[in-house]
Amino acid sequence: ILNIMTRLKRGGGRNPRKSALILAMLLLLALFGFFVTFGRVSVSHKLKAQLGSAVQSDNGANESAKCDEHPDGGTDSDAGSDSESSADSFQRQSPPKSKLVTIEERDFYEIAKKSGTDKVAGHTALPKCLKDNNSCTRKDCEREECRPWGHFYDTMYNKWLKPYSTDDAEPFQFLEIGYYNGRGFDAYTQFLPRGEMHSMEISCMEPGPRSEGKWPEKWGNTAIKNKNYDALRDAKRLHCGDASSYDFLHKIWTTEMKRPGSPPLKIVVDDGAHLAEHMATTLFFWIPRIEPGGMLVVEDIQPISEANRFRTHILSQAMKDLHWCGDPKLKDTRCFPTIQPFIQGIHCEMHICVFFRNDNPSIEPDEEASKTPNDAFRNAQKCLFGPH
Repeated sequence: ILNIMTRLKRGGGRNPRKSALILAMLLLLALFGFFVTFGRVSVSHKLKAQLGSAVQSDNGANESAKCDEHPDGGTDSDAGSDSESSADSFQRQSPPKSKLVTIEERDFYEIAKKSGTDKVAGHTALPKCLKDNNSCTRKDCEREECRPWGHFYDTMYNKWLKPYSTDDAEPFQFLEIGYYNGRGFDAYTQFLPRGEMHSMEISCMEPGPRSEGKWPEKWGNTAIKNKNYDALRDAKRLHCGDASSYDFLHKIWTTEMKRPGSPPLKIVVDDGAHLAEHMATTLFFWIPRIEPGGMLVVEDIQPISEANRFRTHILSQAMKDLHWCGDPKLKDTRCFPTIQPFIQGIHCEMHICVFFRNDNPSIEPDEEASKTPNDAFRNAQKCLFGPH
């Protein structure tokens, strides 16, 4: 370019217009080359940074773990194998190691379908139910989706939990209430590889009379059927007790989960007894403790006698509180002042709702503020419709 410019300078007087045009084209060409070169360097630096992060994350993981395996080394396809179980595999806070760290989001439906959980079983059961009414669990329901056994929760989990499903997600804590046979927990574990996974289950508590706070032996321990049971218990990831009890919740939270250096609690899922009072206990205890940006998922909000009052009494009041402004001229009142300051929004689909945490810092409420208000169910009509 410099050579051509020198020659133009010497002969520019002969045809100045042509010389000016050529010079302008050369300058544009030079600018184009500069931006192309700069862009390549910038991309190169970004790739190096990403690869560096991936290598550091990979090096921090346990050498024998794999991304899509159960915590004891088995997969859904080899659930009956004699793979060695170890509590250490559940105690890692770093992600499982894989040969290639991917930022692709996982599909909850595909994972849950393999684990056998009822969370996505509705997709398979519905066509059979519609073909043969006798195969339906509730064949008299007017709404077809309510007739078969199983749910359609994958749409909610894929919509809201997928950002947590990648190998490069920030570490976080996950809590499930209601382990049962562990199939749902197995699906969550594979879906959320960066999560420090916890679950609570009542059937594995000490056998004995229910009146003594124990679990009758004749009712059976459903959790022990899962191949990961011993490893989860040894690692203090499966907590046996009554999740409707403040004392039990507070103990597990303060001694096993809220540890120095532990990742933030981001996700709590209630899939326990499906009793309205128990679902309310989950809401009032955990919402203030979940970190900003996290969420509480409540499943099985169905119009059945056990759960229906959560739908009609608790959910409706929480929805009203979302729009509370505190204007004295409107005589507007809050139904649930202990949790209203922490809820950003609520999203529901059939039989499942997600309560989203806003940006207010998590707190450690006292016992009274951690429990369902005494008049939460009794006062619903007054808080919703007045008089105020």
